[in-house]
Amino acid sequence: MRKGLFLLMVCLCFLTGCEKEAVGFTDISWTRETQVDTETIFFGSDGSFHYFCGCGNPVNDADLCEGYTYDEESGSITLDCIEITEEMVTEIGVVSFDGDKLELDFGGEIRIFARE
Repeated sequence: MRKGLFLLMVCLCFLTGCEKEAVGFTDISWTRETQVDTETIFFGSDGSFHYFCGCGNPVNDADLCEGYTYDEESGSITLDCIEITEEMVTEIGVVSFDGDKLELDFGGEIRIFARE
């Protein structure tokens, strides 16, 4: 009986270990100050995405995006949007991340965010 319970526990550990690991910059609210407002960006480990300014409005029509995927090899974030507008950047490059600072490339415009 103990052997069977041990085997079951080992199998469960292997199964839960197969889940996708969260990227270091996920589940953190990141902010940056602009000339007119404060912007907050959030990438959830569950694939959720939010990007809005202090006034509550979405930045770059981010409210049209339902989530994102991250390609660790290329350092590229791809937004999953229901509609794409002129203002949107749907491919965001992760330039650097050190735990307190997240530097992102929005189509050639570098935006630097700090941990909130």
